[in-house]
Amino acid sequence: RAKKTMKRSALMYCCRSGKRSGNLRRTIEVARKLSDSFNVTVLLGDAIPSRIEFPDNVKTVLLPSLGIDPDTNVFDISRSQELRDLIIARRNVLIREFERLKPRVVAIEDFPFRQHALRAEVIPLIERARNGVYGDALVVGMTDGILADDAERDDSYRDQTAQLLDKYFDMVIVQSDPVFARIEEFFQPQNVMQVPVYHTGFVSSESGVQPADPTIVPDTVLVSAGDGDHGGPLYRAAVEAHKILGSTLLLPMKIVTGERLPEDEWQDLVAKADGSPDLTVERTVPDISAALTAARWSVSQCEYITAVHTMQTRTPSLFVPSGNEGDRHAQIVRAQRLVYWGAGRLLLPQHLNGASLANEIHELMRFQPRRMHFDLNGAVNAANLITQAALHKDLTADIAHPASDDKRPR
Repeated sequence: RAKKTMKRSALMYCCRSGKRSGNLRRTIEVARKLSDSFNVTVLLGDAIPSRIEFPDNVKTVLLPSLGIDPDTNVFDISRSQELRDLIIARRNVLIREFERLKPRVVAIEDFPFRQHALRAEVIPLIERARNGVYGDALVVGMTDGILADDAERDDSYRDQTAQLLDKYFDMVIVQSDPVFARIEEFFQPQNVMQVPVYHTGFVSSESGVQPADPTIVPDTVLVSAGDGDHGGPLYRAAVEAHKILGSTLLLPMKIVTGERLPEDEWQDLVAKADGSPDLTVERTVPDISAALTAARWSVSQCEYITAVHTMQTRTPSLFVPSGNEGDRHAQIVRAQRLVYWGAGRLLLPQHLNGASLANEIHELMRFQPRRMHFDLNGAVNAANLITQAALHKDLTADIAHPASDDKRPR
């Protein structure tokens, strides 16, 4: 007879803001590892870019798109009926999927550290996970660790975040090596939180360092800024720097702008690069990690994915954080710490121009990065921790509530 197999529990992974491909790649890696123990469904707030693929055994559900980035916290829902209707529609999808899946685990990215304006869509989901109709689901909060310290995140915001965490969440997973950055450095509510916090290490690619992209010519400087929405100043300075450096040496440079660079800026870059055989400008590459592996030097804004790749490969790197207030703090902190550990050099955004960038690239050619020993197994560690916590919660529930005639599913 065929061996009977135990049905695996469901897990809802809520990535409700999927505009940034770096965040999405982290989600994919964690979901891939969680799928070893659970039937994973990822709820996405935006369409998946064509170049990014989820594993075959991970299901995805799209929420109605807001059309804006909820991480910025700059919109006022009370002034927009359209936004209120979209949030209600998104909430209904989340609840529908919860009722369908009856998950043992609900993992939620960013909230409540960010996206307070979207609480009306996520709190009803968490309350259902807590009400015990399908058993008390394990509720997990996930964040990358370095939280933006802008004007909108004041003391009351942090206190409110801590209250939400203590009330609704079983645990918080921070996707950072605690030696590199601990969340309590950036998140200090007035009262000590009771919810357990775990730093599981950085989330890197499942297969480690990606094979080098064969289309990248030797000794290339690769310039990138994630999805490119705030990369324009860096890209324009890179074009000027390439002209300056080209007067004394032949230096291949590839600028990967990202899909969110505005069209007029893209067209302007293409026109400026025209006629320079050693300078290429592309919207995207098949795999940015493979391109970074092939490049001799990297110039970036120090996004999470680029920083992790620098740790993996020791590629000599120049970090030029974004001057945009929404991204600046996290990128600058990340870059400063990588420089402290000997991973690269730093050019602050207020000093960025063609001449300063050319000088820094020239200095980068003589730079020798140090070897770092940060934990890059964040996806595996997080998946193991969630699996163990879910099992412990189930065992505790069984002891507290022995079998009865209650036929509701648990």
